[in-house]
Amino acid sequence: MSSEKSSTNHHLKALLVAFFLVMTTAFSWAAGNPDNGKTIFKANCARCHYVTDQKMIGPGLAGVKDRWSDEANLHKWIKNSQEFLKTGDKYANDLFAQFNSSVMPSFNLKDEEIADVLAYIEKGEAPVVTEGPVVGPGGEKTDSKGSTSRNIIIIVLVIAAIVLLVLARALSTVSRSMDNISRKETGEDLHPERTPFDFFTNLWKWLGAHKKLALFLGIILSSWLSYEAFMALSKLGVYTNNKPEQPIKFSHVTHVKQNGIDCKYCHSTAEKSRHAGIPSSNVCMNCHKAVNEGPKTKRSEISKIYAAIGWNPVDLKYFDNYQSMDPEKIKKVFKEWLAEEPGSFEGMEAQIQKPVKWNQVHVLPDHVFFSHQQHVKVGKIDCAECHGKIEEMETVEQFAPLTMGWCINCHRKTEVQFASNGYYERLHNYYKEHYGEYEMRKGQAFTVEKIGGLECSKCHY
Repeated sequence: MSSEKSSTNHHLKALLVAFFLVMTTAFSWAAGNPDNGKTIFKANCARCHYVTDQKMIGPGLAGVKDRWSDEANLHKWIKNSQEFLKTGDKYANDLFAQFNSSVMPSFNLKDEEIADVLAYIEKGEAPVVTEGPVVGPGGEKTDSKGSTSRNIIIIVLVIAAIVLLVLARALSTVSRSMDNISRKETGEDLHPERTPFDFFTNLWKWLGAHKKLALFLGIILSSWLSYEAFMALSKLGVYTNNKPEQPIKFSHVTHVKQNGIDCKYCHSTAEKSRHAGIPSSNVCMNCHKAVNEGPKTKRSEISKIYAAIGWNPVDLKYFDNYQSMDPEKIKKVFKEWLAEEPGSFEGMEAQIQKPVKWNQVHVLPDHVFFSHQQHVKVGKIDCAECHGKIEEMETVEQFAPLTMGWCINCHRKTEVQFASNGYYERLHNYYKEHYGEYEMRKGQAFTVEKIGGLECSKCHY
């Protein structure tokens, strides 16, 4: 029996070691938080890179880890590309030359944060706008499918761990059978027949026999479950990628990117009020009295503006007493105007004599005070900092999480814009008098945090 116990212990130890190695490998592959990486990527990298193979100002980042011979070098490149170029690394210098020697800014990111960004990139996500074929780093056309999902790798490794368990069990059975054959020849007692395997009974016995290890594993498991529960609860009420369907398919790509219309032309109250404001149909008509067809939707979507405000696209003037008109007369005009576009009239009919009801994309809790005027006019914050690259969104979606932590981090790193800013002129003079210029402060930035940007009452009633 001692031989059997020794054999069993040997197999158990081998099994535990193999299982531990497999699961350690699985969790090492899972290193990096893609959700956090997405936030960091959009705040720092999205201006110049897509997470797919598609090129922008810089190369597409799909499979970026595979393109670098050493991940440590990739981290150094991300932190300070110009400093890394001095090492003479061939790939880095070739990449720099390939993209017209465009300098990538230095990022003050920790290795853990870079790992999160790389995890988000490996997870893969389609670009907001893709027009035409996707272009790879060398200019070749490719299918943009992103890199291999980490989840698939983890599943494969878990399956491998299960296979190890089955093989260990089979090995133990074969060992017992061989030992029984040997015992028959020597006349020793045979091993008793095994009872059917009861997982929970055997697990309970094993835990009882290895209390210290069981306690250690229990602490790890409970800590992991607590972390996952905390992360899940922290996302309650936090909406990202909110992309509601709008009553009119308004394309920011067409209006902002192609036609160069400034954000504040339509959202004219962003510099004057708490709210950026939703442009009225009158603002739309400044252009669409003359422009009555869109490059993608032709007359179908523009007709909804006309139907809401009361513009007669046939006679090119406003209807008289539009809200009091017989709806059937209005329908007759639009049926005539949309006759060459089947289905367009049915799509706009519900908009006749009714205001356009746009769906809100960015929603803050009622107890939060936020002023666009304070951020846009005084703080000189670019719209893209909070709203992302609107000019590349066919349908506007929420770019930032807009959580309290996200706002606080912004206040901690955003410098107060003193230059040519009358709002801060008195504060600037006081600060120069008592604290000296930038050089005297040893390069320490004067951020929003230092003017009460972290005080609760600034944002909460």
